[in-house]
Amino acid sequence: MKYDHEIIRDLMPLCIDGIASPKSKEAVEAHIAECPDCAKEWKQMNQGIDQTVQKPLPEPTAKYAETAKRVRKKNRWLLLRSMLLMLAGIFLIMILGNWYKGNRYFSGTLAKKFVRGCWHLDSEMLREDYHLNEICGFSKLNLHFIGEITTPDRKNRESFITAEIPDSDIIAFWACNMSRNNPLTLGMWEGEGGGSGDFSKEEQIVMVPGTLQYENGCKRMDYWMFHITDPNVSKIVVQAFGEKQILVPDQGFGYISREMTAYEKMTDHTESDHITEGEAFDANGTVLYRIRQAASNEDGVISYEWEKAE
Repeated sequence: MKYDHEIIRDLMPLCIDGIASPKSKEAVEAHIAECPDCAKEWKQMNQGIDQTVQKPLPEPTAKYAETAKRVRKKNRWLLLRSMLLMLAGIFLIMILGNWYKGNRYFSGTLAKKFVRGCWHLDSEMLREDYHLNEICGFSKLNLHFIGEITTPDRKNRESFITAEIPDSDIIAFWACNMSRNNPLTLGMWEGEGGGSGDFSKEEQIVMVPGTLQYENGCKRMDYWMFHITDPNVSKIVVQAFGEKQILVPDQGFGYISREMTAYEKMTDHTESDHITEGEAFDANGTVLYRIRQAASNEDGVISYEWEKAE
């Protein structure tokens, strides 16, 4: 039985794939045995299949491998650079945000800014207290950073600022409390508060008591700050906090302190807080000043004066 050429050629792929029926295969084989054109088509189909299945894929060459390595390395570097740029951007935004809020890396700079920013609100009161006029107002005062006291964990600090009041014998001072406990400040100091006072230019040694809390309030450090305006004073010896304390001032500033935990007695102005004795010496060991208790208020806070030694 003879079949049309188109029918045979439609059956050829089925025979090559092995899914044609036995009678279809017999019909194709009988036809290509008699038809040269279909036989040629059959041969070409079989050769194409053999080449597709049997021809191995080419192995990557050394040049191709080197190129692929360079591409992978470049992609890794691009990814790393993108991540670093993103982190740097976040870091920069956080720094600018903290700077805008007024935080600073240098506590002396922050203390001056804190004084001008906070106590400027009380400028009218300051003008009244110190008889400042509009020309020599609070903003015109020349602020001086004299020193600072830092807790043992170095996360809390008290910075001291002074300013001479024009046309008077008064020197104003400010104690600015600051911390860097918040990790979001990126190590910048953050102002938290403080206090202020004044003393006469005639006072050669000024003492200010205070307390700094640290380690989330579990510990505190009581201190006496000393501001010495007499350049001849090289050493101060006082009896304070229940023991003898020796202070060597640095550029007219120094302090003595004691550390206490939350489980110890923390009553302010206890007997051990009082300074019972005190002398200031020059470099040759000569006594220049002696301390005396000047007055005690109803809260038990004692004020002190340093008198020239006779």
